[in-house]
Amino acid sequence: MILELIMDAIKAVILFVISLFPTLPEMNFIKEWVSYFGELLLFVNRFVYLRVLGICLITILICYNLRLIWSIIIWVLRKIPGVS
Repeated sequence: MILELIMDAIKAVILFVISLFPTLPEMNFIKEWVSYFGELLLFVNRFVYLRVLGICLITILICYNLRLIWSIIIWVLRKIPGVS
């Protein structure tokens, strides 16, 4: 009985704090955007195999990041005295 009273009080406090936040707007446009994006992917898939396109994009990202990581390693090595 006492535990139930305490839990109800905690619930009331939490609901009060949540009610202080503003309400979020409707997100119906996200469903529409996702469906349009899916239709776009299906259209692109007719001309280009999406798995190949994904592998190409991943390869480009890996190469770009390797160049960045390599430049950071070289920068650190140049900061160490006596290492050329």
